[in-house]
Amino acid sequence: MDNLLSLLIAAVLTSVNLPGDARAAGPSEPGQSLEARIETLIPEIDAYTAGGMKAFDVPGLALGIVANDRLVYGKGFGVRSKDGGDPVDTRTVFQIGSTTKAFLATTLAIMVDRDKLRWDDRVVDLDPDFQLKDPWVTREFRVFDLLAQRSGLPPYANDVLGLLGLAEPALIRSLRYVEPASNFRSTFAYTNITHLLAGRVVAKAAGAADGDGVLRQELLEPLGMKDSSYTAEAIEAAANHAKGHRWTPEGTIEVPFTQLFPYDFGGEGDINSTIDDMARWVRLRLCRKSGTEAREWLRRRLGFRQRASQTARRVRAADSGLRSPAACASCGSSRSRPGSHERCSSH
Repeated sequence: MDNLLSLLIAAVLTSVNLPGDARAAGPSEPGQSLEARIETLIPEIDAYTAGGMKAFDVPGLALGIVANDRLVYGKGFGVRSKDGGDPVDTRTVFQIGSTTKAFLATTLAIMVDRDKLRWDDRVVDLDPDFQLKDPWVTREFRVFDLLAQRSGLPPYANDVLGLLGLAEPALIRSLRYVEPASNFRSTFAYTNITHLLAGRVVAKAAGAADGDGVLRQELLEPLGMKDSSYTAEAIEAAANHAKGHRWTPEGTIEVPFTQLFPYDFGGEGDINSTIDDMARWVRLRLCRKSGTEAREWLRRRLGFRQRASQTARRVRAADSGLRSPAACASCGSSRSRPGSHERCSSH
């Protein structure tokens, strides 16, 4: 979905692991606080960001760093539209794309915690429309498999049918005709329709009309993410929103938002948000001490299955930004984690 989503990227750094150029800025002073260390790196961060924007012809982006349970650095770069001059700031609404999948995984975990379903439940028992070409895989496919990107399906299986306007039920049924590309649970392969089905499982467990209703009730509203939404209409209606752009060899061009994609794909990529709102989400994810009921619950309940690596995959150092020549990464509940000593969560 990357080439169809806005290149105006709302970026949130979930830890203080920075690009190589920024890390090379020099050693920190003895006894220097974390926030002070970040402060000394800001010129390098700004320069690195500006260089990336120029290299990929990105009109604008917003960047945030969360540390010590607060947004310690938030800044907008560039403009909201290549055809206009309105500046980006920390309340500019962007499509966050597949970062949405982490929210979907959390709503599933909430339903598990409430005993509405189990990670090991067979998907076909929860949704009889689900069927893959291999009957054995259909029977053995569990809830956690919906998120782990190791279904055996080829990458982006049948996504194009969504772009052509097929509705959710037809997209889910279409998987039964797809030839497997690998053995079940053996190989990383990025898929989106499995997440569409996961959203339907969440909604059924919660007794809600759809997964987005669960998202709003369980996460967006409790966290105070008031500027976040999940429809094309909502992002268009936001006075301060970044336009959609698409990269081409000749440079980025502005493209209109469409409800078909990503919004009709639901929890695979439909959230619109801001740096200020996403900082609230990152604070929740990073919290390691008792706080509100929601934070304490997430710390206790989601630390194992949701963060655990489910699928190993090999990535090139040039692709990952890691310094090792051959790095092994893994995917667990739709969040990639590089296999080095550096702590990082990304998508």
